[in-house]
Amino acid sequence: MHLKKATSWCVVWILLGLSLIIAYGVCVEPYRIEVHHVWISDKYLGKVLEKKVVVQLSDLHVSKMGKREQTVLKILDNLKPDFVFLTGDYVGWHSDYRGALDFLSQLKAKSGIWAVMGDYDYSNTRKSCLFCHEEGTGKSSLRHSVRFLRDTIEPVSSEEGTFWIGGIDIERKDLISSTGGVLSLPGKKPLIILSHNPLFFDRIDREQEVLVLAGDTHGGQIPMPSWLLIALGYRKNALYSQGLFQTGRKKMFVSRGIGTSHVPVRILRQPEVTVLHFRE
Repeated sequence: MHLKKATSWCVVWILLGLSLIIAYGVCVEPYRIEVHHVWISDKYLGKVLEKKVVVQLSDLHVSKMGKREQTVLKILDNLKPDFVFLTGDYVGWHSDYRGALDFLSQLKAKSGIWAVMGDYDYSNTRKSCLFCHEEGTGKSSLRHSVRFLRDTIEPVSSEEGTFWIGGIDIERKDLISSTGGVLSLPGKKPLIILSHNPLFFDRIDREQEVLVLAGDTHGGQIPMPSWLLIALGYRKNALYSQGLFQTGRKKMFVSRGIGTSHVPVRILRQPEVTVLHFRE
């Protein structure tokens, strides 16, 4: 009798604990945005960007201008970035694009904002055009100052020198050439490539001097073992869930992003605004 009662109480406490964890994961952590400072040693980028405030944002998944979005904008106002790099997924799947466009219109950076699209941004192909063009025209959008890159590389000049910024579109790979499955990027130095999907990193030659900025994984949103992630079809999360990676001379930083997808929960995977610090 005592054992049965003890077992019942044990079940109650387990269910209560799980309920509290889920409540935290839905109502608290998704709104606890971390300003994540990351230091990157790179003799080329360090010369040009050592004195600059460089910010990466990813996976916003904006449905409307709410508390989370206002918090991000306030953080950026305090940081006063020189450069902002965006790595895709500004909307939810088949969602309204107006909230994302409103958010982008309020972004500011002293020297410029560059971005690539994510797969969610193409969930409504007709509306995805609004990121780059005025509705119903081929004219460039006047709603924001974000420059979207689609398989292009362009120079960015400052008083410290010039670096190159490129963007790999989620739908196309025209920028690169391929030999035996290994990609060789144009030999520009210093070079930063924006790619929504971190698996693009695997296709770059290991001797390429490049920094890839990626997102897409959300840091997994909740902790899961690699074998389970692979079984569920999330190889990118198993290999490159979050943080800084280096293979040979190529480097990549994967952001945990801001929003959520599939389920609105984050547990031990705080959303982040990333500040990149470069040094030689």
